[in-house]
Amino acid sequence: MTTAKASERQAQLIDAVIEVMLEIGLAAATTRAVAHRAEVGAGLINHYFRWPELRATGWKKLFETVARDQFGQDMPPEQALERYFANAFSVTARPYWKLWIEATDIAATDAAMAVALREVQALMQAGLAALLRAGCTTRKWQLPDPAASALRIGALYDGLAGMLISGATPIAPADAEAHLRRAFELECGVRK
Repeated sequence: MTTAKASERQAQLIDAVIEVMLEIGLAAATTRAVAHRAEVGAGLINHYFRWPELRATGWKKLFETVARDQFGQDMPPEQALERYFANAFSVTARPYWKLWIEATDIAATDAAMAVALREVQALMQAGLAALLRAGCTTRKWQLPDPAASALRIGALYDGLAGMLISGATPIAPADAEAHLRRAFELECGVRK
């Protein structure tokens, strides 16, 4: 098989694992489901990837796309931050929260997923820090350390998403968004 054909087949398998993850979740995804989606035999998957590697590669590709969508928009920082807050806990974000939480669980025992998670977390952190830094540069807000603020805001986002997914704590998406916005205000020193 030519290198181009092999690359095409690998891309097909990665796209299939992404589709399966979005449909049934990361924890429920199996080589059998991916093979069925890609319309190939499971042996072909094993020819190109070990299962942990394929799963982590698909997850990483999906979240790299999310990061580009979330932080790669060419818009003023105040508009980009408003978009970040408004979309953080929307219904369309829910499958991604689930995949993120499942990845953190899997990463505890899966080296490939741990690497993918670490790299995507760094990408998300850098994107939010750059957005916050841009707002400081244009004097839309003031933060003493945008990278540290991004870490705290990102951690709160993850925690609130986990609370929404688990349902263990009664919180509505609008309340989660309000908490995230308030955390940003506190980072800027806005008193209410």
